[in-house]
Amino acid sequence: MNAIDFRAELYHRLESWGNRVVLRILVLPSNSAAVELTGREVITRSLELAERYSSVPDRSVVLLLLPHSVELFLLHIGLILRGRLPAILAWPTTRVDPEKYQRNVLHQLRNLPAAQLLTLPRLAESLDPGLPYLVTACPVSGAQQLETKFNVELALEPVEKRLPAEAVGEPPEDALFLQFSGGTTGAQKCVVVTAAMLEPQLRLLAKALEFGVHDSIVNWLPMYHDMGLIACLWLPLWFGAPSLHFSAEHWLMRPGLLLELMDRYHGTFCWLPNFAFSYLAGQREQITGTCSLGHVRGWINCSEPVRERSMKSFVSAFSDWGVNPEQCQASYAMAENVFAVTQTRLGRHPITVPRSQSRHTAALGKLAYVNLDEVYVSSGKTLEDMRVRIRHSDGDLCEEGEPGEIEIQTECMFSGYWGNCGFEAQAITRDGWYSTGDYGFVSGEDLFVIGRVKDIVIVRGQNVFPEDVETVVNTVSGVYAGRVVAFGVVDNKEGTENLAVVAEMRGEFQPGRQESMERDIRALVTSAIGVRPRFVKVVSERWIPKSTAGKISRREARLRFFEDLP
Repeated sequence: MNAIDFRAELYHRLESWGNRVVLRILVLPSNSAAVELTGREVITRSLELAERYSSVPDRSVVLLLLPHSVELFLLHIGLILRGRLPAILAWPTTRVDPEKYQRNVLHQLRNLPAAQLLTLPRLAESLDPGLPYLVTACPVSGAQQLETKFNVELALEPVEKRLPAEAVGEPPEDALFLQFSGGTTGAQKCVVVTAAMLEPQLRLLAKALEFGVHDSIVNWLPMYHDMGLIACLWLPLWFGAPSLHFSAEHWLMRPGLLLELMDRYHGTFCWLPNFAFSYLAGQREQITGTCSLGHVRGWINCSEPVRERSMKSFVSAFSDWGVNPEQCQASYAMAENVFAVTQTRLGRHPITVPRSQSRHTAALGKLAYVNLDEVYVSSGKTLEDMRVRIRHSDGDLCEEGEPGEIEIQTECMFSGYWGNCGFEAQAITRDGWYSTGDYGFVSGEDLFVIGRVKDIVIVRGQNVFPEDVETVVNTVSGVYAGRVVAFGVVDNKEGTENLAVVAEMRGEFQPGRQESMERDIRALVTSAIGVRPRFVKVVSERWIPKSTAGKISRREARLRFFEDLP
């Protein structure tokens, strides 16, 4: 399917949904009434907004730097219908490091071959002199308050404007929109999503989930994240199922709202990162009222690696509301594949493999994994016609059960990261596979993800996975769960790496507790992992940098750690 056919099919499907509500947007939780849009209303209002705010040529890239709003959703859809290529950029939240956010977003704005930027009025006025393309003010409800989250006095160096027709970097003819990788190890990278990539992704994911018009999705994940954009917006929109969206910031302030909305709108699917399962369980005492959640078909853990402990705690916390183990599912997904590569089988608990049977831990001897999951959890089998293989660091392919770098080959796969110089395909192998940078193994038909290859810390020949360390440290009393980062520090004298751990103290920082917590962390990691951390640092809340996708940035954390060393 090419872009012209996709747009025509999208228009036809929306028109055929008629007066059926297919999109709900809850802007302010204090106002429980969501904005509801039927298929025909999506067409009318999205095209009207696209026509009002964008007059650049067809196939031009239009950047959207807007907060969670009705305008954001409709502009994304309307620009696609009009033949433009929208790219949703991350809007800051109170949980994102403001300096890192501003640095990353300005890097994107300056390096993407765009023809136009749509953003809030004061921000447009501030950015306009420093960008070489058209900057257009797009007001949304409550814009003045929202703009305070961004330093609008940017004082950018003025640059010469170019005409929209002079935009550099020609996108593929069947391009629909741009999305961005997670950015956990550096600046986010741009992926061009074409019709030939998106249509099979939606079709194959729907087949794996037996997804249809009678399903319903409730979502707090932002639209600049592939989970939010593809699984939670495009999947239901393409198949005529309703979806409801509210902001990540409102979910963090009021986590029980997700469950209330799943009950109220009879949500059947909800995609969540792994930390959300633990976060919801930890907030159980503060979540009041009663919800009925027995109808849910899937709480899908889309995080690598998937943690059994997190899902078990979620089930235990909300079993009286109808949550059960068979509802908790898993998926392996990435922007480079549009979204899903694998999906577990609905109606049954994901397959697990004991750590003791894993070939990468067998050589480490007996460890006291008392605070780790005792099993690896499957991320499921590949979607139809998708392939996965595992490769050793020496270049040889792994046998079943042997861990190595995960490589994928699918018809949804990207051609390389895109920028001013066109496509950069350095991550594509000579025989056409994408090297994901993730570390895992295959057992039977199932893929098990262990962590990131680049993140592995090698301490005197022993592989240490930062995700394991972080899971252990999250259990220490006083630690802000989910706000722990582990990484390696090169020891040139000893010719090895040392393990470093940084953990945030929950609540007000108390210097008197810092030393005892650091002792507890060092002792527990030594016991559970078998490696003594060389550096342990307990810090105040919000010290650890996160990417705009909400993931901990190890690279930024390591840099900040060295900056703060005495």
